[in-house]
Amino acid sequence: MEEELVLNLQSLGFSKLEAEVYVSLVQGKSMSGYAIAKVLNKTRPAVYNALDNLLEKGFVNFVQGKIGTEYVAVEPELLLSDISRKVTGAAGNAKKIFKELNSKKATPRFENIEGKSNLLSTANRIIMSARKEILMNSSMPLEPLYASLKEAARQKVRIILFSWQNIDTLGLPIELYSNFEGTDFCSEERLFLVADLKRCVIGSNDTSTFIPHKKITKKLPTGEKDFLGMTSTNRLLVNMVTEHIHFDIYLHKLKRKRRLVFTDDIRLHSLMERGI
Repeated sequence: MEEELVLNLQSLGFSKLEAEVYVSLVQGKSMSGYAIAKVLNKTRPAVYNALDNLLEKGFVNFVQGKIGTEYVAVEPELLLSDISRKVTGAAGNAKKIFKELNSKKATPRFENIEGKSNLLSTANRIIMSARKEILMNSSMPLEPLYASLKEAARQKVRIILFSWQNIDTLGLPIELYSNFEGTDFCSEERLFLVADLKRCVIGSNDTSTFIPHKKITKKLPTGEKDFLGMTSTNRLLVNMVTEHIHFDIYLHKLKRKRRLVFTDDIRLHSLMERGI
């Protein structure tokens, strides 16, 4: 339990020794630097250096002991509330500054992505940025995106998904357009994703093979290094990916209804269709 607490404190900016010293003080009334070093089996210079840092950060205070100076930990609840307030304030200020910096960019960014984990990490960040709508065309399993999609759904973000196979939506409130009766029509694992018509990510484990009209008998390699992709806030690219996903769904709906005429019931009433 103490090891877990030390790791948690390290994630909040403590060094390992600072966290160990603070945890030791929390469990006692007050202690001298010599006593702390003895309990932790650490050298006194290292412990006193950690105590100096904790004092400077306001995490511990001096008290007068029977023999000399001793140290006492600031109450954990007060300490963590103060850290939380500072972190929240700093994060909010940084977000504001980054937004101002981004608004001054001459052109939207294009970023290449190499590797499956990087592709999924980028997709998760874009999903978490959504506030209104997420559009997806995916033949990749959704498990690596589950947590971010669940949080987006909790915040009432609309999630629309087209897939060339019967993909498992994992119980999430996703509008799925697929129904290919168990037949795989995609040899690759591909992902197109757009959030709020502002940013997109595209990627797959192949650069050419995609045959949506033919039954697939052999899957392509799905290792870490087999995936390439890109992400962008470029308006033209975002619109192209958005339109591509819409057209896949339109054609799917028309095929199911056995008609060629585009009528209002084919629409998704999405952000793109509403011109938002």
